[in-house]
Amino acid sequence: MKVAFFMWGLMVPIQAIPNAVLGALAKHDSPLNEKDITAGLLDLGVWDGSKALPGEWEADAGIFNVSSAYLRARPKVFGVQTLLVRASKRDGQLEELQITFADAGSFFGYLDRRVPDGMSAEQAATLLQERVEQRKIQFEEFYIRTAGALEDNLKEIDKRPRDFKRGRTRGLRAIYRQFEHKESGLLIQLLEAKDRLLRVRLRKRESASKSWLDASQEELGIRDRLKALSTKVTETGRGDVVLNKVEVVPQGYRPYCGLNTLVMVARYLGLHLDEDWLAVAGKFQNTGSAAGSDMLGLYSSVAREARFNLNRTSDYDHEIVRRSIRAGMPVIVWRRWDRQRDQLHTRISRDFLAGKDQRFERPSEKEMPSKKKRSPLHASVIVGYNDERREVIFLESWEGMSKPRRMLVSEISHTADLTFSFRP
Repeated sequence: MKVAFFMWGLMVPIQAIPNAVLGALAKHDSPLNEKDITAGLLDLGVWDGSKALPGEWEADAGIFNVSSAYLRARPKVFGVQTLLVRASKRDGQLEELQITFADAGSFFGYLDRRVPDGMSAEQAATLLQERVEQRKIQFEEFYIRTAGALEDNLKEIDKRPRDFKRGRTRGLRAIYRQFEHKESGLLIQLLEAKDRLLRVRLRKRESASKSWLDASQEELGIRDRLKALSTKVTETGRGDVVLNKVEVVPQGYRPYCGLNTLVMVARYLGLHLDEDWLAVAGKFQNTGSAAGSDMLGLYSSVAREARFNLNRTSDYDHEIVRRSIRAGMPVIVWRRWDRQRDQLHTRISRDFLAGKDQRFERPSEKEMPSKKKRSPLHASVIVGYNDERREVIFLESWEGMSKPRRMLVSEISHTADLTFSFRP
């Protein structure tokens, strides 16, 4: 199934680093910018906790007892300029460093669809295609140059790397080339996804898992995992039944709402996945949109990797959603989006958080977004419901939207295209 996702109607110029995190890093003046910090990252002191990691770090979404943070700088590692350096710590102990050197999603962002006035539809289509092709050439040149330099430098550390596979399901399996740093004993795992992603993982040998599922979840049976998930359900005094442990993973200026909502649920279920690798696994094209990707196959692969099944319906069944939330399972919905309705959701949600009791009026047919109106397709995560108010509570993958929002059950029933729920 070919899909195309929309994010908030934003029209942004093409730029090399458009996503939320990387855009902030590009503007942050750090003394580590362009400085090679390889020695500091390979120092065993940072791995046993006796030394601090270099620089300033900003926390982001973690998994269970594994916290995550990214370095507020763009240094060099292994002699090559980085895009992003991220650290994962288990119970405060460094477990993994993930270093991204090239990422097509951040390079392409959203395609700039602005065209000069007076252009015919055919001329506009030709211009947009030319823009895409120019960007593809730029990224390919950058990728080849960066990958070549990185590989040469890693071969100076270990001339005979071995393959390492991660992922139990075929759709999510990643093949790394694994180098060993003999002085520290650390493993350097190089992931090359041609024309999409260039990344290195640093890990201790004993923590090099072959599954995306967190070790703490691998040890549990399904029954124990379901029992643990059910404890995450909270009931408030105002009628909300909600999951408070689903963390927002902002998509930035990328056509990734379908990916980032999936990452939010995947991490909640214990999978160490991110949207950049999912874009590779989901066959995203370098076009500035999600068109042509295998999103449905990707959703099924994530469910299998988490050792659950995926229930997909072409409409919205509120009873299924209620049962899922009660079991501690969030639900993803692909729905038709409308700016005015979105503004109303925001206003009433803020009023509710402020203690007010303003309610939605049932919208008319004309007020509802729909396929007939060519309303854009968007993905959201349902994390709760309120029976008395007849509302669902949901999260977005938009920057600055960390608080749950609300809409009427009748509205989401009318606007939903596909609903995804996870089950044993």
